[in-house]
Amino acid sequence: MRVVYVLAEYSLHNHIVESHRLARPGDHIAVCKVPLVLRGKSRSETVHRIVPKLSQRFLAGKVVEGLALLAITALPKLMGRGPVFRRLRTIARRHRLPFHRTEDIMSAETLGFIREQRPDLVVTLFHQIVRQALIDLPRLGVVNIHPGLIPHFRGIQPYFWELSEGSERAGATVHFIEDESVDSGGVLAQTSYEVPAGISVQRNYYLTCRAAGRLMPRVIAGLESGSLKPEDQDPDAGAYWRWPDSAAFDRLRGRGHSLVSWRQLVGLLAGADDDRPSLERLGAEMAGALGGPGAGAPERPLHGG
Repeated sequence: MRVVYVLAEYSLHNHIVESHRLARPGDHIAVCKVPLVLRGKSRSETVHRIVPKLSQRFLAGKVVEGLALLAITALPKLMGRGPVFRRLRTIARRHRLPFHRTEDIMSAETLGFIREQRPDLVVTLFHQIVRQALIDLPRLGVVNIHPGLIPHFRGIQPYFWELSEGSERAGATVHFIEDESVDSGGVLAQTSYEVPAGISVQRNYYLTCRAAGRLMPRVIAGLESGSLKPEDQDPDAGAYWRWPDSAAFDRLRGRGHSLVSWRQLVGLLAGADDDRPSLERLGAEMAGALGGPGAGAPERPLHGG
């Protein structure tokens, strides 16, 4: 199976690539990293477009989160610890995966890189709209990892809204991208976990990435074997969420959550949530006990962290 990942520039996304590599070591994997900019915009232009939409408290919290992640990403280089925070480029170099950085996923250069990989599947987790020219490239199509439970948490930062709105469960949804609309394609699988008390938004996103990483190898196996079929979404069900406002931030704090927690970040750095053993078991199951690389397709929806 030949898979290209298109991922936003965020250190926690390396977990999804590592999970795939451990569970399905025979696959060809390539990575496109997309900086956190709007397509066709510079970083400063992106800031000017996005910042006015954010409440001051939410923006201040995101600045603190950014500084925390900057520090926590540098620490592993000094301590030799914390692989969960390694950058995508580092992961690609370590495992000799084809790697491409782009600010515009639809540029001729980027489409050329993806075409060179001869992909069976493209998997996305980023912030730009996928156009038809990319949708038509892979043999099996383009699937998106949505970091929230569809249909109740479509839209922007669902892992924030799950906490601010008091959802008892959070998780990830894998769905096809069938056209240029957002979060609307047929759902292939979903996984969820119980929301821990006092969890930060940043840690919730980590748990979402971890859950998605464990889910994707089974989704890929099901698509490869042809046993996994999408389930159409009801466009009138659920809700579409936009950027959090001050009232949402108040609800988040009122429920005992925060945007970022240094204690929880340091716990991740220390390996408190090391998922490697379970991923290695998953790889062994898929390669052996479940009957080869096409076995083990997830039921839909698939629950459990």
